[in-house]
Amino acid sequence: MTDEILDEGVDEVVDLAEEVIEETPEAEAAEVEDDRSDWSEIEVDGEVWLAPPALKSAFLRQADYTRKTQELAEHRRRLEAERAASEAHVAGRARLHLMDEQAQALDGLDWPALEAADPERARALRERRRGLAETRERLAFDLARQEHETRLAEEAAEAEAVRATGRALAGQIEGWSPALAAELAEYARGFGVEAEELGQINDPRLWRILHRAHLGETLARRLAEADRRAGRPKVRPAADPGRPGGGVPGLDDRMETVDWMRRRNAATLREHRRPRP
Repeated sequence: MTDEILDEGVDEVVDLAEEVIEETPEAEAAEVEDDRSDWSEIEVDGEVWLAPPALKSAFLRQADYTRKTQELAEHRRRLEAERAASEAHVAGRARLHLMDEQAQALDGLDWPALEAADPERARALRERRRGLAETRERLAFDLARQEHETRLAEEAAEAEAVRATGRALAGQIEGWSPALAAELAEYARGFGVEAEELGQINDPRLWRILHRAHLGETLARRLAEADRRAGRPKVRPAADPGRPGGGVPGLDDRMETVDWMRRRNAATLREHRRPRP
């Protein structure tokens, strides 16, 4: 199907080229031959052609369509394969459960009475019980192997996604390294984000947001530490004498109402107790 799409795309490009040639008068054609400064090379089926911008744009659009079609077809094949594997696994588990029920029913028989009443039937049932145990063992082994292979494939896919995210971040964040990733993970852990949750984040954009938040907080902490070492006092807004509480020591309009009233009353009481001249 992909080859057909590609062939159709090439045919469309060729048809467009023929239309351009047919609609171009001889005089204009001579000018086109003389002025090919804006023409560029395109590769079609391993051959390189010199084409004008219109043809190149058409070919690139068709090539992009073909690439997206191939990616979509590959995605569908992968989904169908995963669905088939999942259905086979569920069917295998159901069959295993049925075998367990049959084995339990056979184990519950009164074997001495059955052998006394019908030795041939008892012998046949014992053979069936042995065959059932062997079949169940093989099926359980196959299911365990499939689960193990699926888990390995998922871990490999997750590891590749992590590596791809790391490659993308290496070009977007200066100094990106495993040490920086561990530092960001520790920073995120302070907000309750576990390492397993971070391992599932393969979107470089989210890591960039986390990095900027960490960078901003680190910078603010360093500036505060520099101010503390330099002995610079914290900047506070000046009191406004025109506002309630303005100019009264210990009062700040940003305080809670209860605290403000308590300090205000205490200041008033001290003022009344002060000796008069």
